[in-house]
Amino acid sequence: MPTNNFHVSYPDVNRYWSPLCEPYAGGDALLTAMSTGWKVIGAAQEEEFWLGGLRLVVVLHFTLSKAGQTMKMRVLSNPFVRRLVFFEKIGVEPISAQALQQRRARDVDTVGEREA
Repeated sequence: MPTNNFHVSYPDVNRYWSPLCEPYAGGDALLTAMSTGWKVIGAAQEEEFWLGGLRLVVVLHFTLSKAGQTMKMRVLSNPFVRRLVFFEKIGVEPISAQALQQRRARDVDTVGEREA
């Protein structure tokens, strides 16, 4: 990461996140994961939500890999995250309807497993 990228290069930012605890992560959790050895695999998938038909919320779906493990991280987009994606040269593509349905079905299964 370039040292002159002051919006991304915050020192000592450590934010723990687990998909079992929270459905969405912040940019600080993504940055922490990347700084501890997790690598973004492929392009992030972009999902749009229109709240009340007036306010757009964008969620980026990342696949991360480290030491043979894979983790899915959904990150709420904001200027910090978009700048991180830009400087790290992570591709972004729209999420397909089929992929979105599959993710939601897996999320329901995962929540059911946690509650059991």
